[in-house]
Amino acid sequence: MSEMGINIFTDSDLDQLADATLGVLERAGVMYQSDAILDALEAAGAVADRSSQRARLPRRMIEAIIEGQKKRQEHRAVPAEGRPPEIRRAPPDGPLPGIQTQVAQFHYDHERAERRIGNRRDLIAMAQFGDALDERRRVDHVLLMHEEPHLVEPLEALLVLLEHTSRPGNTYPHFAAQFPYLEEIGEICAGDHRRFLTGGIFMVSPLRMDRRACDYMVGLVRRGIACGVGTQPVSGISAPVTRAGAIVVGAAEIIAGWAASFALNPQLPLSGCICSGSVDMAEANVTFCSPEAMIQDIGCVELFRRRFGGQVNVAGGSDYTSAKLPGYQAGFEKAFEAMAISAYTGVHPSLGAGLLDSGKMFSPLQLLIDREFQSFLWRFAAGAQVNEDEIALDLIASVGSGIGLSYLDAEHTLRHYRQSLWFPRLVDRSVWRAERKEEHPDRKLLERAAAQFREVMARYRPPEVDRDKLAKVREVVDRARRDLLDGGR
Repeated sequence: MSEMGINIFTDSDLDQLADATLGVLERAGVMYQSDAILDALEAAGAVADRSSQRARLPRRMIEAIIEGQKKRQEHRAVPAEGRPPEIRRAPPDGPLPGIQTQVAQFHYDHERAERRIGNRRDLIAMAQFGDALDERRRVDHVLLMHEEPHLVEPLEALLVLLEHTSRPGNTYPHFAAQFPYLEEIGEICAGDHRRFLTGGIFMVSPLRMDRRACDYMVGLVRRGIACGVGTQPVSGISAPVTRAGAIVVGAAEIIAGWAASFALNPQLPLSGCICSGSVDMAEANVTFCSPEAMIQDIGCVELFRRRFGGQVNVAGGSDYTSAKLPGYQAGFEKAFEAMAISAYTGVHPSLGAGLLDSGKMFSPLQLLIDREFQSFLWRFAAGAQVNEDEIALDLIASVGSGIGLSYLDAEHTLRHYRQSLWFPRLVDRSVWRAERKEEHPDRKLLERAAAQFREVMARYRPPEVDRDKLAKVREVVDRARRDLLDGGR
């Protein structure tokens, strides 16, 4: 085990994986559907074929990029030899997931037992829910509004956030053509043209950066903004069915994105993420939380950490569950992912933020369940304080064998129980009762979560909105609609 987590691979394993990754980039090459990126790569030493839009990336070129990445991470070096690593405890009440940039395609309405396509009404409701849920968090673009054309949907979503929450966060742009309008809105709302420029790109497995992703990277990088590179290879479909083969494809795709970013602007930091899947041969479906998918993700992160300079993580944390409904299956799969990622990468376990059905559907009830389980993990990660008061030696001696005395009666217990014990609202820890024989645990869990959801929604109060700024943002969005949808007419 390393100070960063448990290692999966031996040095020999990593040498083979790293060599194969560089071999893929040099032999197979990568398709970039952008003349601007092909030009930059060619100038940096790649061999570009314009007819196939493919660039072969020489090993020496990639090794130079990786060496630069390693130097950037030198400040993260492990403690000097002989010096024990510092123990870093998490706070017992760390941040909980909220309404984030999940941008799910579907919304699950528990009250109606309905899975429906994302729409404006539900996005407004979820913005209000997020505003009332947690005053420490911004409220982001959680659902896609399918009634809006995709070229203006993120801009309309930002208007929803600005109007319905006191803490508007980020929308999720999908096209570089949206950047100028987001810059204008950033100036109007915050005096910062970069305020709403966010996001990164995902490669298209196997080994392709499509036109949308290329334009997106060029748009960010030419503005001096780093662009993260993600990948989602599926073993047995868009990558070899073997775990090592899928790791190599995923790693090659991330480095291919790094090469493009570096060629366009070598001064920007490089980062990446992977959320691989595996094919279920029985159902002809893809899962992102199988044992093999987790090995592929964690193995790719380890390959970058130990050979390619780091800065790669598991995309989405543990939010990509195969469960279609909120409840214990989703909780089990997310908890497994969170603890596996933590054990093998050294990061604090992050449980998820309300997604179901492999990231396609958002459920506010599942978000509440995820928040409760996340609070459990924060309590666990905080460890135990050790001092005279916490050890309570005098109390232990006075209670002795517990005959006639109990710690439950002690003043020490009264002083410490709130900060020492975890108090769930949703998880059932009460005693067995005979009438429970026919009671399904998911049903009771969801009933409690639904009651909590109603409590949160009842707390919502419309924010005080600067109507002049909102009108100016509406003008920008209307102009974007004309420019992007009607060709400027």
